Amino acid sequence: MFSCAEEPEDNNQPKQREDIVLTKVQQQISYNANAFTFDFLKAACNKEQAGKNIFVSPFSIQMALSMAAAGANGDTQTEMYNALAFNDFSRADVSGFYSFLIPALQNVDNTTTFEIANSFWSKKYIVVKDDYINNIKDSFFAEVRTLPDNGKQAAAEINGWCKDRTRGMIDKIVDEIDGDVMASLLNAIYFKGTWAKPFDKNLSKEDKFTNWNGSTKKTMFMNRTFSNARVYSDEYAEAMSIPYGNEAFSMTIVVPRSGVTVEKVLATLDRDHWVQYLYDGYTYETHFSMPKFEQEYAAEQLCIDILKDMGMKLAFTGAADFSAMSDTPLCIDEVRHKAKIKVDEEGTEAAAVTYVGMKLTSVAPSSDIFYFKADRPFLYFISERSTGAILFAGIKQSM
Repeated sequence: MFSCAEEPEDNNQPKQREDIVLTKVQQQISYNANAFTFDFLKAACNKEQAGKNIFVSPFSIQMALSMAAAGANGDTQTEMYNALAFNDFSRADVSGFYSFLIPALQNVDNTTTFEIANSFWSKKYIVVKDDYINNIKDSFFAEVRTLPDNGKQAAAEINGWCKDRTRGMIDKIVDEIDGDVMASLLNAIYFKGTWAKPFDKNLSKEDKFTNWNGSTKKTMFMNRTFSNARVYSDEYAEAMSIPYGNEAFSMTIVVPRSGVTVEKVLATLDRDHWVQYLYDGYTYETHFSMPKFEQEYAAEQLCIDILKDMGMKLAFTGAADFSAMSDTPLCIDEVRHKAKIKVDEEGTEAAAVTYVGMKLTSVAPSSDIFYFKADRPFLYFISERSTGAILFAGIKQSM
Protein backbone atom coordinates (compact mmCIF):
# COMPACT_ATOMS: atom_id res chain seq x y z
CA MET A 1 0.00 0.00 0.00
CA PHE A 2 1.28 3.45 -0.88
CA SER A 3 1.82 4.93 2.56
CA CYS A 4 2.24 8.65 2.17
CA ALA A 5 -1.24 9.04 3.67
CA GLU A 6 -0.18 7.95 7.16
CA GLU A 7 -2.11 9.86 9.76
CA PRO A 8 -0.12 12.87 11.00
CA GLU A 9 0.78 13.53 14.61
CA ASP A 10 -1.85 16.27 14.83
CA ASN A 11 -4.65 15.65 12.37
CA ASN A 12 -7.22 17.72 14.28
CA GLN A 13 -6.13 21.04 12.82
CA PRO A 14 -6.78 21.22 9.07
CA LYS A 15 -3.92 22.56 7.00
CA GLN A 16 -4.92 25.08 4.36
CA ARG A 17 -6.26 23.38 1.28
CA GLU A 18 -4.03 23.48 -1.78
CA ASP A 19 -5.41 22.52 -5.18
CA ILE A 20 -3.91 19.55 -6.98
CA VAL A 21 -2.38 21.01 -10.14
CA LEU A 22 -2.68 18.74 -13.16
CA THR A 23 -1.01 19.04 -16.55
CA LYS A 24 -3.28 19.54 -19.56
CA VAL A 25 -3.09 15.84 -20.41
CA GLN A 26 -3.82 14.87 -16.79
CA GLN A 27 -6.76 17.29 -16.70
CA GLN A 28 -8.26 15.62 -19.77
CA ILE A 29 -7.71 12.12 -18.36
CA SER A 30 -9.39 13.16 -15.09
CA TYR A 31 -12.26 14.69 -17.05
CA ASN A 32 -12.67 11.49 -19.06
CA ALA A 33 -12.45 9.33 -15.93
CA ASN A 34 -15.68 10.93 -14.73
CA ALA A 35 -17.34 9.89 -18.00
CA PHE A 36 -16.61 6.28 -17.06
CA THR A 37 -18.11 6.94 -13.61
CA PHE A 38 -21.41 8.16 -15.01
CA ASP A 39 -21.59 5.49 -17.73
CA PHE A 40 -20.96 2.73 -15.19
CA LEU A 41 -23.48 4.12 -12.69
CA LYS A 42 -26.15 4.50 -15.39
CA ALA A 43 -25.56 0.94 -16.58
CA ALA A 44 -25.70 -0.45 -13.03
CA CYS A 45 -28.96 1.40 -12.38
CA ASN A 46 -30.46 0.08 -15.63
CA LYS A 47 -29.42 -3.53 -15.00
CA GLU A 48 -30.32 -3.78 -11.32
CA GLN A 49 -33.84 -4.45 -10.11
CA ALA A 50 -36.01 -1.38 -9.70
CA GLY A 51 -35.45 0.57 -6.50
CA LYS A 52 -32.26 -1.19 -5.46
CA ASN A 53 -29.73 0.89 -3.53
CA ILE A 54 -26.38 1.09 -5.33
CA PHE A 55 -22.99 2.15 -4.01
CA VAL A 56 -19.84 1.70 -6.08
CA SER A 57 -16.39 3.14 -6.64
CA PRO A 58 -15.89 3.43 -10.40
CA PHE A 59 -12.56 5.02 -9.42
CA SER A 60 -11.49 1.67 -7.92
CA ILE A 61 -12.81 -0.37 -10.87
CA GLN A 62 -11.11 1.92 -13.35
CA MET A 63 -7.77 1.75 -11.53
CA ALA A 64 -7.78 -2.05 -11.25
CA LEU A 65 -8.63 -2.42 -14.93
CA SER A 66 -6.04 0.21 -15.86
CA MET A 67 -3.41 -1.99 -14.21
CA ALA A 68 -4.64 -4.91 -16.30
CA ALA A 69 -4.72 -2.76 -19.45
CA ALA A 70 -1.10 -1.81 -18.80
CA GLY A 71 -0.35 -5.43 -19.67
CA ALA A 72 -2.51 -5.52 -22.80
CA ASN A 73 -1.53 -4.99 -26.42
CA GLY A 74 -3.28 -4.48 -29.74
CA ASP A 75 -7.07 -4.53 -29.99
CA THR A 76 -7.39 -5.80 -26.40
CA GLN A 77 -5.75 -2.66 -25.03
CA THR A 78 -7.69 -0.46 -27.46
CA GLU A 79 -11.03 -1.90 -26.31
CA MET A 80 -10.08 -1.62 -22.64
CA TYR A 81 -8.98 2.00 -23.00
CA ASN A 82 -12.13 2.84 -24.97
CA ALA A 83 -14.33 1.36 -22.24
CA LEU A 84 -12.34 3.14 -19.52
CA ALA A 85 -12.65 6.46 -21.46
CA PHE A 86 -8.87 6.58 -21.94
CA ASN A 87 -8.99 5.99 -25.69
CA ASP A 88 -7.22 9.28 -26.55
CA PHE A 89 -4.22 8.50 -24.36
CA SER A 90 -1.15 6.30 -24.43
CA ARG A 91 -0.10 3.71 -21.87
CA ALA A 92 2.54 6.20 -20.68
CA ASP A 93 -0.10 8.95 -20.31
CA VAL A 94 -2.36 6.77 -18.16
CA SER A 95 0.51 5.42 -16.07
CA GLY A 96 1.85 8.93 -15.52
CA PHE A 97 -1.59 10.14 -14.50
CA TYR A 98 -1.92 7.53 -11.76
CA SER A 99 1.68 7.91 -10.58
CA PHE A 100 0.89 11.58 -9.91
CA LEU A 101 -2.72 11.31 -8.72
CA ILE A 102 -2.36 8.50 -6.18
CA PRO A 103 0.02 10.31 -3.81
CA ALA A 104 -1.63 13.68 -4.51
CA LEU A 105 -5.07 12.49 -3.39
CA GLN A 106 -3.62 10.90 -0.28
CA ASN A 107 -1.96 14.12 0.86
CA VAL A 108 -4.51 16.80 -0.06
CA ASP A 109 -6.20 16.87 3.37
CA ASN A 110 -4.32 16.09 6.59
CA THR A 111 -7.58 15.58 8.51
CA THR A 112 -9.09 13.09 6.05
CA THR A 113 -7.80 9.54 5.70
CA PHE A 114 -7.76 8.45 2.09
CA GLU A 115 -5.70 5.40 1.23
CA ILE A 116 -5.20 3.67 -2.11
CA ALA A 117 -3.67 0.21 -2.35
CA ASN A 118 -2.95 -1.90 -5.43
CA SER A 119 -1.54 -5.39 -5.74
CA PHE A 120 -0.67 -7.94 -8.40
CA TRP A 121 -0.59 -11.66 -7.63
CA SER A 122 0.66 -14.40 -9.96
CA LYS A 123 1.39 -18.12 -9.82
CA LYS A 124 5.08 -18.94 -9.43
CA TYR A 125 5.23 -20.90 -12.67
CA ILE A 126 4.15 -18.12 -15.04
CA VAL A 127 6.72 -15.57 -16.14
CA VAL A 128 5.58 -11.97 -15.76
CA LYS A 129 7.56 -9.45 -17.78
CA ASP A 130 9.89 -7.12 -15.88
CA ASP A 131 8.67 -4.05 -17.78
CA TYR A 132 5.11 -4.73 -16.65
CA ILE A 133 6.12 -5.31 -13.03
CA ASN A 134 8.22 -2.14 -13.00
CA ASN A 135 5.36 -0.14 -14.52
CA ILE A 136 2.72 -1.18 -11.99
CA LYS A 137 5.18 -0.70 -9.13
CA ASP A 138 6.23 2.76 -10.27
CA SER A 139 2.89 4.05 -11.59
CA PHE A 140 0.31 2.29 -9.40
CA PHE A 141 2.53 1.70 -6.33
CA ALA A 142 1.42 -1.93 -6.54
CA GLU A 143 2.61 -4.69 -4.26
CA VAL A 144 3.71 -7.80 -6.17
CA ARG A 145 2.95 -11.14 -4.53
CA THR A 146 2.90 -14.86 -5.29
CA LEU A 147 -0.55 -16.39 -5.71
CA PRO A 148 -0.72 -19.68 -3.75
CA ASP A 149 -1.65 -22.82 -5.70
CA ASN A 150 -4.17 -23.85 -3.05
CA GLY A 151 -7.44 -22.06 -3.84
CA LYS A 152 -8.57 -21.67 -0.24
CA GLN A 153 -5.18 -20.39 0.87
CA ALA A 154 -5.10 -17.96 -2.05
CA ALA A 155 -8.56 -16.64 -1.14
CA ALA A 156 -7.58 -16.30 2.52
CA GLU A 157 -4.49 -14.25 1.65
CA ILE A 158 -6.36 -12.02 -0.81
CA ASN A 159 -9.24 -11.49 1.63
CA GLY A 160 -6.75 -10.69 4.39
CA TRP A 161 -5.12 -8.11 2.13
CA CYS A 162 -8.52 -6.53 1.45
CA LYS A 163 -9.39 -6.44 5.14
CA ASP A 164 -6.08 -4.79 6.05
CA ARG A 165 -6.28 -2.20 3.25
CA THR A 166 -9.86 -1.20 4.06
CA ARG A 167 -9.36 -1.15 7.83
CA GLY A 168 -11.77 -4.04 8.29
CA MET A 169 -14.67 -2.57 6.31
CA ILE A 170 -14.41 -5.17 3.54
CA ASP A 171 -13.07 -8.47 4.80
CA LYS A 172 -14.02 -10.73 1.90
CA ILE A 173 -14.00 -10.35 -1.88
CA VAL A 174 -13.64 -14.00 -2.98
CA ASP A 175 -14.74 -17.37 -1.57
CA GLU A 176 -12.10 -19.52 -3.26
CA ILE A 177 -9.66 -18.96 -6.11
CA ASP A 178 -10.10 -21.45 -8.94
CA GLY A 179 -7.06 -23.54 -9.72
CA ASP A 180 -6.81 -22.18 -13.26
CA VAL A 181 -6.52 -18.55 -12.10
CA MET A 182 -2.97 -17.56 -12.98
CA ALA A 183 -2.98 -13.90 -11.90
CA SER A 184 -5.10 -11.53 -9.85
CA LEU A 185 -5.14 -7.74 -9.66
CA LEU A 186 -6.62 -5.85 -6.73
CA ASN A 187 -7.43 -2.26 -5.89
CA ALA A 188 -8.61 -1.16 -2.46
CA ILE A 189 -9.51 2.32 -1.34
CA TYR A 190 -10.43 3.57 2.10
CA PHE A 191 -11.92 6.95 3.00
CA LYS A 192 -12.65 8.41 6.39
CA GLY A 193 -13.51 12.06 6.61
CA THR A 194 -15.08 14.20 9.28
CA TRP A 195 -17.35 17.01 8.16
CA ALA A 196 -15.65 20.40 8.10
CA LYS A 197 -18.28 21.25 10.69
CA PRO A 198 -19.91 18.18 12.31
CA PHE A 199 -23.67 17.98 12.66
CA ASP A 200 -25.08 18.51 16.13
CA LYS A 201 -26.44 15.13 17.26
CA ASN A 202 -29.01 16.96 19.40
CA LEU A 203 -30.60 18.27 16.19
CA SER A 204 -30.95 14.81 14.66
CA LYS A 205 -34.51 13.60 14.72
CA GLU A 206 -36.79 11.01 13.22
CA ASP A 207 -38.41 12.04 9.97
CA LYS A 208 -40.11 10.47 6.97
CA PHE A 209 -38.23 9.22 3.89
CA THR A 210 -40.28 8.50 0.77
CA ASN A 211 -39.04 5.36 -0.96
CA TRP A 212 -38.83 4.89 -4.73
CA ASN A 213 -42.18 3.09 -4.84
CA GLY A 214 -44.06 5.77 -2.89
CA SER A 215 -44.02 3.99 0.48
CA THR A 216 -42.58 5.86 3.45
CA LYS A 217 -40.31 4.92 6.32
CA LYS A 218 -39.30 6.79 9.44
CA THR A 219 -35.55 7.14 9.93
CA MET A 220 -33.07 9.44 11.67
CA PHE A 221 -32.25 12.65 9.80
CA MET A 222 -29.24 14.90 10.44
CA ASN A 223 -30.06 18.62 10.41
CA ARG A 224 -27.98 21.76 10.12
CA THR A 225 -28.31 25.35 8.91
CA PHE A 226 -25.57 26.71 6.63
CA SER A 227 -25.18 30.48 6.50
CA ASN A 228 -23.85 30.51 2.92
CA ALA A 229 -24.28 27.19 1.12
CA ARG A 230 -23.94 26.97 -2.64
CA VAL A 231 -26.95 25.20 -4.19
CA TYR A 232 -27.22 24.33 -7.87
CA SER A 233 -30.73 23.99 -9.31
CA ASP A 234 -32.06 23.03 -12.73
CA GLU A 235 -35.31 21.62 -14.08
CA TYR A 236 -34.47 18.10 -12.90
CA ALA A 237 -32.71 18.38 -9.54
CA GLU A 238 -31.06 20.39 -6.79
CA ALA A 239 -27.46 19.72 -5.76
CA MET A 240 -25.42 20.75 -2.73
CA SER A 241 -21.93 19.81 -1.54
CA ILE A 242 -20.95 19.26 2.10
CA PRO A 243 -17.18 19.53 2.69
CA TYR A 244 -14.92 17.36 4.81
CA GLY A 245 -11.84 18.46 6.74
CA ASN A 246 -10.05 21.30 4.95
CA GLU A 247 -12.67 21.17 2.16
CA ALA A 248 -10.51 19.27 -0.32
CA PHE A 249 -13.04 16.42 -0.28
CA SER A 250 -16.80 16.77 -0.22
CA MET A 251 -20.04 14.83 -0.55
CA THR A 252 -22.37 16.15 -3.24
CA ILE A 253 -26.04 15.27 -2.73
CA VAL A 254 -28.32 15.47 -5.77
CA VAL A 255 -32.06 15.41 -5.00
CA PRO A 256 -34.50 15.09 -7.93
CA ARG A 257 -37.34 17.57 -8.09
CA SER A 258 -40.80 16.38 -7.17
CA GLY A 259 -42.06 13.98 -9.81
CA VAL A 260 -38.61 13.34 -11.27
CA THR A 261 -36.92 9.97 -10.77
CA VAL A 262 -33.25 9.38 -9.99
CA GLU A 263 -33.06 7.51 -13.31
CA LYS A 264 -34.14 10.66 -15.16
CA VAL A 265 -31.54 12.76 -13.33
CA LEU A 266 -28.88 10.15 -13.97
CA ALA A 267 -29.69 10.17 -17.68
CA THR A 268 -28.81 13.88 -17.80
CA LEU A 269 -25.53 13.48 -15.90
CA ASP A 270 -22.30 13.83 -17.84
CA ARG A 271 -18.87 15.36 -17.27
CA ASP A 272 -19.99 18.93 -17.97
CA HIS A 273 -23.11 18.66 -15.83
CA TRP A 274 -20.95 17.33 -12.99
CA VAL A 275 -18.83 20.50 -13.16
CA GLN A 276 -22.03 22.53 -12.74
CA TYR A 277 -23.09 20.45 -9.72
CA LEU A 278 -19.69 20.96 -8.15
CA TYR A 279 -18.98 24.63 -8.82
CA ASP A 280 -22.08 26.49 -10.08
CA GLY A 281 -25.26 27.66 -8.38
CA TYR A 282 -26.29 30.39 -5.96
CA THR A 283 -25.40 30.97 -2.34
CA TYR A 284 -28.21 30.76 0.20
CA GLU A 285 -28.75 30.49 3.90
CA THR A 286 -29.80 26.84 3.79
CA HIS A 287 -31.38 24.40 6.18
CA PHE A 288 -29.94 21.02 5.21
CA SER A 289 -31.43 17.68 6.19
CA MET A 290 -30.49 14.16 5.13
CA PRO A 291 -30.75 10.67 6.61
CA LYS A 292 -28.00 8.86 8.43
CA PHE A 293 -27.37 5.59 6.66
CA GLU A 294 -25.13 2.61 6.07
CA GLN A 295 -24.98 0.78 2.77
CA GLU A 296 -23.12 -2.16 1.29
CA TYR A 297 -23.13 -3.28 -2.33
CA ALA A 298 -21.47 -6.14 -4.21
CA ALA A 299 -21.30 -6.90 -7.91
CA GLU A 300 -19.65 -9.68 -9.89
CA GLN A 301 -21.30 -10.72 -13.15
CA LEU A 302 -22.87 -7.27 -13.31
CA CYS A 303 -19.42 -5.70 -13.70
CA ILE A 304 -18.53 -7.98 -16.60
CA ASP A 305 -21.87 -7.38 -18.32
CA ILE A 306 -21.48 -3.63 -18.03
CA LEU A 307 -17.88 -3.66 -19.26
CA LYS A 308 -18.82 -5.80 -22.25
CA ASP A 309 -21.65 -3.40 -23.07
CA MET A 310 -19.12 -0.56 -22.88
CA GLY A 311 -17.01 -2.29 -25.53
CA MET A 312 -14.53 -4.31 -23.47
CA LYS A 313 -15.05 -7.70 -25.12
CA LEU A 314 -11.74 -9.24 -26.22
CA ALA A 315 -10.25 -9.09 -22.71
CA PHE A 316 -12.75 -11.76 -21.59
CA THR A 317 -12.10 -14.15 -24.49
CA GLY A 318 -9.47 -16.55 -25.74
CA ALA A 319 -8.45 -13.86 -28.22
CA ALA A 320 -7.27 -11.55 -25.42
CA ASP A 321 -3.76 -10.16 -25.81
CA PHE A 322 -2.02 -9.50 -22.51
CA SER A 323 1.43 -10.06 -23.98
CA ALA A 324 2.78 -6.89 -22.35
CA MET A 325 2.17 -8.65 -19.03
CA SER A 326 3.24 -12.20 -19.85
CA ASP A 327 3.82 -14.53 -22.79
CA THR A 328 1.49 -16.94 -20.98
CA PRO A 329 -1.86 -16.54 -22.77
CA LEU A 330 -4.24 -14.91 -20.28
CA CYS A 331 -7.75 -13.47 -20.30
CA ILE A 332 -9.88 -11.77 -17.66
CA ASP A 333 -12.28 -14.26 -16.11
CA GLU A 334 -13.70 -12.35 -13.12
CA VAL A 335 -14.30 -8.74 -12.10
CA ARG A 336 -15.66 -8.47 -8.57
CA HIS A 337 -16.47 -5.23 -6.81
CA LYS A 338 -17.62 -4.53 -3.27
CA ALA A 339 -18.19 -1.16 -1.60
CA LYS A 340 -19.48 -0.02 1.79
CA ILE A 341 -20.34 3.37 3.29
CA LYS A 342 -21.44 4.77 6.65
CA VAL A 343 -22.73 8.36 6.95
CA ASP A 344 -23.50 10.00 10.31
CA GLU A 345 -23.24 13.31 12.16
CA GLU A 346 -19.44 13.12 12.43
CA GLY A 347 -18.62 12.31 8.83
CA THR A 348 -18.26 9.45 6.38
CA GLU A 349 -16.38 6.17 6.29
CA ALA A 350 -16.25 4.32 2.99
CA ALA A 351 -14.25 1.59 1.34
CA ALA A 352 -14.18 -0.33 -1.92
CA VAL A 353 -12.33 -3.29 -3.36
CA THR A 354 -12.06 -4.38 -6.99
CA TYR A 355 -10.76 -7.84 -7.87
CA VAL A 356 -9.71 -8.87 -11.39
CA GLY A 357 -9.01 -12.58 -11.90
CA MET A 358 -7.07 -13.74 -14.95
CA LYS A 359 -7.08 -17.30 -16.29
CA LEU A 360 -5.24 -19.17 -19.01
CA THR A 361 -6.99 -18.76 -22.32
CA SER A 362 -8.47 -21.94 -23.70
CA VAL A 363 -11.28 -20.85 -24.94
CA ALA A 364 -31.62 31.80 -10.01
CA PRO A 365 -32.56 32.78 -6.25
CA SER A 366 -36.16 33.51 -5.28
CA SER A 367 -36.11 33.74 -1.47
CA ASP A 368 -33.81 34.61 1.39
CA ILE A 369 -33.64 31.09 2.77
CA PHE A 370 -33.43 27.81 0.88
CA TYR A 371 -34.65 24.45 2.16
CA PHE A 372 -32.70 21.44 0.95
CA LYS A 373 -34.04 18.11 2.19
CA ALA A 374 -33.05 14.67 0.92
CA ASP A 375 -36.27 12.98 1.96
CA ARG A 376 -36.77 11.00 -1.24
CA PRO A 377 -34.53 9.00 -3.58
CA PHE A 378 -31.27 10.84 -4.20
CA LEU A 379 -27.82 10.48 -5.71
CA TYR A 380 -24.58 11.18 -3.88
CA PHE A 381 -20.91 11.46 -4.80
CA ILE A 382 -17.64 11.83 -2.89
CA SER A 383 -15.03 13.76 -4.83
CA GLU A 384 -11.85 15.81 -4.59
CA ARG A 385 -12.63 19.44 -5.27
CA SER A 386 -9.72 20.78 -7.33
CA THR A 387 -9.62 17.89 -9.82
CA GLY A 388 -13.31 16.99 -9.66
CA ALA A 389 -12.21 13.36 -9.37
CA ILE A 390 -15.16 11.26 -8.19
CA LEU A 391 -14.10 8.59 -5.70
CA PHE A 392 -17.48 7.07 -4.81
CA ALA A 393 -20.96 7.30 -6.32
CA GLY A 394 -24.29 6.14 -4.93
CA ILE A 395 -28.04 6.08 -5.36
CA LYS A 396 -30.26 5.90 -2.27
CA GLN A 397 -33.74 4.80 -3.31
CA SER A 398 -35.10 3.40 -0.07
CA MET A 399 -34.39 3.15 3.66
